[in-house]
Amino acid sequence: MTTEFSYTTKFKLDKTHLAECFDQSVVVDKSIMAYKRGITTLVFGMVLLYMQVTVDYISWFVISLGVLELFSTYYRKSWWLLRQMIGKSSNSEVTLIIDQQGVTTESVHVNTVLQWQKINAVEKTELGVILRHSDGVNYLSNSYLSAEAIDFIFSQKVAQ
Repeated sequence: MTTEFSYTTKFKLDKTHLAECFDQSVVVDKSIMAYKRGITTLVFGMVLLYMQVTVDYISWFVISLGVLELFSTYYRKSWWLLRQMIGKSSNSEVTLIIDQQGVTTESVHVNTVLQWQKINAVEKTELGVILRHSDGVNYLSNSYLSAEAIDFIFSQKVAQ
């Protein structure tokens, strides 16, 4: 006879939580290839300006987009955190439910259920657990997970 497992907790989507999510789940590419789109846009704008194919305003606009892309690539974490902090879900309380169906997150703005069948991989990091699935990546912090919940997450992936 198997017992139903259910774990429920609440946490706040504040800046420290979001920074931890970024640090633990995003692999930052520091190579020159990460800047490819920004460099291409910048060079394209300069070519437009030099060749005088269009009005100068359009050329300067494209150059500005290239510079903005370069800055957003270099300051990727800060840029991402800024966008998250000005979003409507910033500083809202999230209810996390881990049970036999999957991982459910409920808040005022978003309600999602990530079913166990859709999870491709589960990875343990030094500060939490990463759930990889076809739609992206979810990060769960150890700060609000119990040891039993972490063990259950890994056991569900092994059971598939």
